[in-house]
Amino acid sequence: MEMSRTDDNGEDNWAKIVGGLVIGKSENTEEALDKASPVGVRTPRTENFNMSGVKFYNYNWNKAAGMHTCSHCWHDNNTDSGARTITVDKLYFDEATVKKRVSYTTPFRTIFFDKSGGLTGKGPNTWFLPYFKHLLVSQCEQ
Repeated sequence: MEMSRTDDNGEDNWAKIVGGLVIGKSENTEEALDKASPVGVRTPRTENFNMSGVKFYNYNWNKAAGMHTCSHCWHDNNTDSGARTITVDKLYFDEATVKKRVSYTTPFRTIFFDKSGGLTGKGPNTWFLPYFKHLLVSQCEQ
């Protein structure tokens, strides 16, 4: 699933995925997929996007990931350098089959606000950010 622009939704938070089953590999996977590193949900390059109640399975090969950030941001000229905040709630990642929950892309700034702790595993109202050395303060962990 991919959403590129959700900025025309204002702050009403109507751009969202509610419920869903996202599967990376299955018994009928094609050979081309085995060589790739797909992602389940590609988040938008704009604000005001929410995901709730989504379950992720079978992202356990190459660099496959449950989520990927900033749709259509393959090059620095396609976006600005700002961060986008994605709000997530009640996400589930199968520990046995999802090696990587989030894969970051240009501009490597997306911020996830995790209302329930399903993404971070750190409890409700926690944050998931890309690694930058200056963010390593006592309240954060790598």
